[in-house]
Amino acid sequence: MKTSLLIAGSLALVPMAYAQDKPNIIIILADDLGFSDLGCFGGEIHTPVLDKLAENGVRMTQMYNSARSCPSRANLLTGLYPHQTGLGHMDGSHPAWPKGYSGFRSNSDNVTIAEVLKDAGYFTAMSGKWHLGNKSNPVLRGFQEYYGLLGGFNSFWNPAVYTRLPKDRTPRHYEEGAFYATNVITDYAIDFIDQAHQEKKPLFLYLAYNAPHFPLHAPKEVTDKYMSLYMQGWDKIRDARWKRIVDLKLMQGKPELSPRGVVPESLFEDETHPLPAWDSLTKDQQTDLARRMSIFAAMVDVMDANIGRVVDELKKNGELDNTFIMFMSDNGACAEWHEFGFDKQTGVEYHTHTGAELDQMGLPGTYHHYGTGWANVCCTPFTLYKHYAHEGGISTPCIISWGNHVKNKGGLDHQPAQFSDIMSTCVELAG
Repeated sequence: MKTSLLIAGSLALVPMAYAQDKPNIIIILADDLGFSDLGCFGGEIHTPVLDKLAENGVRMTQMYNSARSCPSRANLLTGLYPHQTGLGHMDGSHPAWPKGYSGFRSNSDNVTIAEVLKDAGYFTAMSGKWHLGNKSNPVLRGFQEYYGLLGGFNSFWNPAVYTRLPKDRTPRHYEEGAFYATNVITDYAIDFIDQAHQEKKPLFLYLAYNAPHFPLHAPKEVTDKYMSLYMQGWDKIRDARWKRIVDLKLMQGKPELSPRGVVPESLFEDETHPLPAWDSLTKDQQTDLARRMSIFAAMVDVMDANIGRVVDELKKNGELDNTFIMFMSDNGACAEWHEFGFDKQTGVEYHTHTGAELDQMGLPGTYHHYGTGWANVCCTPFTLYKHYAHEGGISTPCIISWGNHVKNKGGLDHQPAQFSDIMSTCVELAG
């Protein structure tokens, strides 16, 4: 068998009695996370769980996604380039569009990792964001259990927009005010881990968080702890990230930090204008923008803590050492649609929040994003953002952990790889 690219570079293949010792496989995907948002990739956000996985595993510094949500997800799940799956763009489709843009298909020209591993005896489950259109759904594409957001983005506080499949399953009940999507997606992931354990089957879990995609929603107490940090502004934060990236040796050769970013006039034109310096903004603007980035950081912080819950459950079941865990982001940081973000679901409306309105940001009933200024920070040290096939759009932090199968624990792997390589890796791991 040809050794898959990911295994060949970073992991030591050992003989396994496949009938009994097939590893669990957990693919964790964040949404709109930038290359340098994690601590182990130079960021200032508190991510001790992912940092520990990196310490006991390997960080891949040149893992590439497909720049946007739907193409990346189709790419990851099938091992095919997005156009081959019908998702050359996004999940909408039109009868007149070419086949490469016709929407994700359930037919003989592609299979998902779940379909293949289910046939290999795996218990297959997904918890989180699907975003592959309404022509299909997870249980039609090989997942035996599913909970999550079938669409692309929505409130983190509203349970009504999340779905449990198959339809005959009884969903969990949450008291009013107790629902927060990142926590609940993890609750179901743990249920699925335990179900596989009880059935004595190896597990394939696709854990696709919708964090930290907009709308920016997070518990206030987590947001508050980041405010003083982000009041330093995007220029100082970006410079500090760059210094840590250099210290961590994440870049090869003699790298340089790209210039402060530009703001696209629209998503589909080449016209841009310079991103303003932080010191050129008013105090009220700075406070509003620091609040937006603090909510984003809180979303990442909470996601990291929830990944810790997954790790703890695997430990409890005695399965962590034989669980292959891979963490990535579906695209670079999101610069939509203005340097200062936006305050509604559609359009580019923005206003500076002060006082009580500022304190409400991120809570139920609000809808905000952080804009191009902070996306430029999150994509440090690269150019441009999500949507664009520049490094800022396609570079993802990538962590692989698999007990003692990792050759160089805590090390870096600079070999280029792409989401297309994940299918072949999972197939080989499953025997």
